[in-house]
Parts: sequence; C-alpha cells; structure tokens
Amino acid sequence: MSQSPTGSSAWKNLLTEDARTALAGVLEPRERVLLVAPAVGSTMVLTQRRLVVVRDGASFRPKTGVRAFGISRGLGVRIGPARRRVIIESDGRAITVFIRPEQLELAEALVAELRRRILKTPPG
Repeated sequence: MSQSPTGSSAWKNLLTEDARTALAGVLEPRERVLLVAPAVGSTMVLTQRRLVVVRDGASFRPKTGVRAFGISRGLGVRIGPARRRVIIESDGRAITVFIRPEQLELAEALVAELRRRILKTPPG
C-alpha cells in the first residue's frame, strides 16, 4: 500500500499552489504536515494537531475554504458506506469529502492514522 509522501516538502506535490498558500495561512509555527490525501474539490491534510480540509479555490473563500478540526475524542472520521466519501463529524456537525477510486488509498491511510491518533488522546 502506498502512502502520502513523507518529509518536509514531499507532501507539497499533492497540493495546488492555492492550497499550499491557504494551508500556510492556518498552520501554527511548529505544526508539521504528516499526511496529505487529495479529494474531489479539496485536499485533506493531517498534522500532528489537526485535520485540515482545504477546498480548491480556498483563497476565494476565506471563511469556508479551510476547515480545521482538532484531534480529540470528539472528532469522528470514517470512510462512507459507498467508499466514495470521507465523513468528518465534530461538535454535532458533519462535512463530507468526496473521493475518486484512485484517491481511496491515500484517504484510507489518512483516516487510519487520524483514528489512531484520536484513540491516543486522553478522554475529556
């Protein structure tokens, strides 16, 4: 199974220039990207602290172009029943990120790592 490229800049190849710019605007100084999974119209980015969803054209949508979810027990993420979407639930709200068959492997790797990290967080 292949995974997202690792290293300080390898993941950047999976992001458009617009997405890199939007992501740079929300990352904290010592926050680093662990995994990247492209999706339909967006990209999911896992850092050591958060899951960030960057929509294509994020620079034109300053309020909705980037959504960040802190890694905690209150965050739920799963691959949808049709395996064509990732469902992210937090604070009683849900968003759906659609994925193409060729994007599924990277999405599954990101979801698995995120779920592992969620389980490691202390309750409460």
